[in-house]
Amino acid sequence: MTANGSERYSWARGWRSLIAIAVAVAVLAIAGGRASSRAADVTPAKPLPVTVEFQQVGARRSFAGLPPWLHEWSYELQRGPSSFDRIAMHRYTHGAKPPLHPGIVMLYLPGTNMNGEVAVIDLHHSLPLYMANHGVDFWALDYRTHFIPPATPVADLTELKGWTNELFESDIEAAANFVMRTTGRSQIFVAGFSRGVSFAYLFAARHPHQVEGLVIFDGSIGIGRADAAAPPNRYADDVGGAHLTFAKRQALMEAVIANPDGPAPIPKYKTARENLEQVVYGAGGFFGGHGGLANPAGGYSDAVVLARMLVNYDRYWPTVQDYENSFTPTDLKQLTASKIPIIAFSSTNIGAQWPAHVAQSAASTGSSDVTVKTLQGWGHLDVICGTHAEGQVFTPAVLFLRQPHRRSAAATDSADEPDRR
Repeated sequence: MTANGSERYSWARGWRSLIAIAVAVAVLAIAGGRASSRAADVTPAKPLPVTVEFQQVGARRSFAGLPPWLHEWSYELQRGPSSFDRIAMHRYTHGAKPPLHPGIVMLYLPGTNMNGEVAVIDLHHSLPLYMANHGVDFWALDYRTHFIPPATPVADLTELKGWTNELFESDIEAAANFVMRTTGRSQIFVAGFSRGVSFAYLFAARHPHQVEGLVIFDGSIGIGRADAAAPPNRYADDVGGAHLTFAKRQALMEAVIANPDGPAPIPKYKTARENLEQVVYGAGGFFGGHGGLANPAGGYSDAVVLARMLVNYDRYWPTVQDYENSFTPTDLKQLTASKIPIIAFSSTNIGAQWPAHVAQSAASTGSSDVTVKTLQGWGHLDVICGTHAEGQVFTPAVLFLRQPHRRSAAATDSADEPDRR
């Protein structure tokens, strides 16, 4: 990160800008402010019992049209008394039964308003499914935000004032411990996208001996807007806005998915596909207005894939997290001493300094085993669901995971396991 304060916290504003721009594609006017949740006195619901272990939810899931050996299991954990105080894990594996002693285990932390569900049922554009198909025991987290129904009145969101980075980190710790207990591993790979990258670095700083390696998808260490306070009585940010509503946003995404060559909501565009492509390419602010969010104009992403990704977003995110600095000097010192191997992927269209931020963060573990892959011409979302993500991101990530020297600490755990990759 640079010494300039505004640049140091621009990542946090960027994640929020990503959400706002995703909203903009759904309406006639590409403008408007974000709706905010205001404090209100509400009658609390009956407290729910807190559980101490994740519980499986539903049956094993397979995916129509994909190889029959790919499956998903889901688990939930009640973390507090509110119906919102839940997190979940999605386990994507190669095989009809979860492996008892998997060779490669990864915990994936999504970005702002994202979750662990598979949004794109396609091996070429889905990170979880690609990884599972190549033998990775892939676990993806649902944050508490996933359990807020979209129709929830803003007056019922006051509890989000306490949904700090520290709280989410405690959830990530619970998820990681569950993964390690279930798989019998003392170390796992941790990956993140966007804001999830900052969570991954923070987890690694505080639990370095549990992290076998970090896989970084277009993100950096974020310190938040430590020089500013969150707006009073504002606790949750809406992926929709005062003029750019959540309902209209969802309607356009669904229109693109159903018939990308159908009519566009904005008359100046010929089709819904063109509408979405033009708006995401022109997303300004943090993304720079030239394909920073996504670059379909350059052939790096497809409107239908983007729509499937964006329609799956959760509606609300806690405002407080953009005004925190959770990385203490001790955290940064421990991260530097950790020597954790890293592979990092950086887009370029966000801005000229963005790849340097990604690279500087990747160097923060003090490891000599660091690879940073800069993806020229790519937008942010192109890294995890773009046209070339399979060859330029997913494949190199799997190769990194498979290198034996990076898993030496856990080699004895899987020495007697057959290589099913």
